[in-house]
Amino acid sequence: MMLSKSIAQKIVERVMSALNYSINVFDANGIIIGSGDASRINDIHEGAQLAFNDCRMVEINDNIANQLKGVKPGINVPIFYGNNPVGIVGISGNPNDIREQVPLVKSIAELIIEQAEAMSHVQWDRRHREELVFQLINGDGFYEEQLTDIAERLKLDLRQPRIATIIKLFPKNGHQITSDHLIRLVYLLENPERDNIVAIKSVTRREVVVLKPVKLLNDSWSKEHELTRIKALFSRIEDDKKYAAKIYLGDYYPNINGLSLSYLSAKATMEVNENSTSNNGNEFHFYNEAMIPISLHYLKNIKWHSDRILKPYELLKVQDKKGLLIDTLKTYYKQNCNINATCDAMALHRNTIRYRLERICEITNLNIFDFDASVHLYMSLQAHEGANF
Repeated sequence: MMLSKSIAQKIVERVMSALNYSINVFDANGIIIGSGDASRINDIHEGAQLAFNDCRMVEINDNIANQLKGVKPGINVPIFYGNNPVGIVGISGNPNDIREQVPLVKSIAELIIEQAEAMSHVQWDRRHREELVFQLINGDGFYEEQLTDIAERLKLDLRQPRIATIIKLFPKNGHQITSDHLIRLVYLLENPERDNIVAIKSVTRREVVVLKPVKLLNDSWSKEHELTRIKALFSRIEDDKKYAAKIYLGDYYPNINGLSLSYLSAKATMEVNENSTSNNGNEFHFYNEAMIPISLHYLKNIKWHSDRILKPYELLKVQDKKGLLIDTLKTYYKQNCNINATCDAMALHRNTIRYRLERICEITNLNIFDFDASVHLYMSLQAHEGANF
């Protein structure tokens, strides 16, 4: 490890805030890289060179100070990272007055070095985790062996089946979402350890991507297990009144390159649900529950075809001034095309529901009791109500 100027200055500031002594920190060459006296930065200190080369404490009184270059009275002592000396910390003053403070100063300096090194490892881990996530979800031109090697160094198992999930934060009550909120969310997703691979996808869009491990059964994954985990996450963030979390879960695709497809399915789920939901509460959406709205969402780029899909709803809307027929149609599909269940849900007589459904058939020229025609009507309804055409 090489002692940096920023760490050296942190040692100086920390020690001088606790002790009323001037402090200098030297690198392995005896050059001052941190000091309570900024004018001494980059000066060479022969006493520090002697302390580092002999790996021992060197006391300098007035007589010795006059014989050495760039030296003032004080005590210089090596500081270590592990078993290796990485620099020198010097306390200015009469050696007899400051000798008792040397062990404390040395301990503070070495603790700061250990913390800085630990933080650098955490930052390295974070950068490479995020890079790994971006490579996996982009899916363009990556080398599987290379990503596997990175994952192993991060102690991550890419053989574990995973789905891509996007979590987006929405501000509540006029609050702003900051990077601190996203960092907090990442912490909650990673602690306690649950084998999530997490990255902040975009601070401006307030999006976090999670590659979540899933349990497979006959090539499908357990939605019930994920619901338990989602509810647990919501319970941990519900105390924060500044934002709501929307979770969009993609589907499972096998192998490492399947994660890019899983991400696309999560992204599509977000796109069809993002504008149709409120920002006041936590929500979750599964890709396999939104396949028809997603299909319709992407149909909007094929205008000649999407116009045909939309036409029955538009005809109905012109004739249905009070919206009674559209409400009946929504309820009918919500009740799985069961007329009796529709009657119960709307608290209306069967004849009324039957009349309204027949009226819908007349206006749209589609027989709602025919499967293909009913699917067309459902797609037209979803195109307007669910897919944000």
